Amino acid sequence: MVNKLSDRIPSFGGATSHTWCFLHVVNLVAKSFIHQFDVSKKEADAALNGGGPREAAEALAELSAEVENEDGMASGEIEQRNPDGDGETEIDNDDGWTDEVGLMGEDEREEFTLTILPIKLALAKIRKLAFKVTHSSTVILPAWKELMRELRITVTFLPHDVATRWNSTLDLLDCALRHRKVVDGVTQRRDLGLRKYEVLDEEWTMIEQLRSVLEVS
Repeated sequence: MVNKLSDRIPSFGGATSHTWCFLHVVNLVAKSFIHQFDVSKKEADAALNGGGPREAAEALAELSAEVENEDGMASGEIEQRNPDGDGETEIDNDDGWTDEVGLMGEDEREEFTLTILPIKLALAKIRKLAFKVTHSSTVILPAWKELMRELRITVTFLPHDVATRWNSTLDLLDCALRHRKVVDGVTQRRDLGLRKYEVLDEEWTMIEQLRSVLEVS
C-alpha cells in the first residue's frame, strides 16, 4: 500500500512515510463512518417520536426491532467458525474509536438523524433480508436458490453484516447490488412475506453511493 500511495501521490514520501498504525487508523475512520448507519431499536423509536418522516420512521422502527438480536447471532456464528479470531473472521480493534454523533448537540444530532434516515432504512432492509434468507431453510432459502438458477447465476448468499467487522457492510452491499434482480424478485413475492424488505429504486441509488464511499475507505 505504501508503494502504491507513492505512485498515486507524488508528494508522498513512500517507505520513509510508512506509518505502522495506518491500517488501524483506516479501520477507525471506516468504523466511525459506518457506525452512523447502524440501527438500534432505541434510535428507531426516537426517530418515530421525533416527528420526522413518519412512514420511513415507522418502517425503520419495525425493521430494527430484531436487528440487534440478529447481529448478535451472526457474530456468534462467526466466532464459532473461528474461535481463535484469526483470518477473515478477526474482529476489529476499536481502541481509540470515537462516536462523533454522540459529541453533537441535541438539536444537531436530531437533524443529522433525520437526514440519514432514508439510507438507514435501505440498509436495514438489506441486512434483514440477508438474515431471513439464510435462516429460512425450508421456504425463503429454496426460493432464493431457485430464482438464481432461473437467472443462470451461481448460487450464493448475502453475507451477514456484523458490527464487529466494518468491511462486512461493504461485502453485503456489493453482493446485494450484484444480485439486485434476485433481491427484487424474492421481495416482490407475496407468498414469501418479504414485501416490507423490498428496496425502492431511490434506495438502490443510495446503496450504490454508500458502497462507493466504503470502497474508497
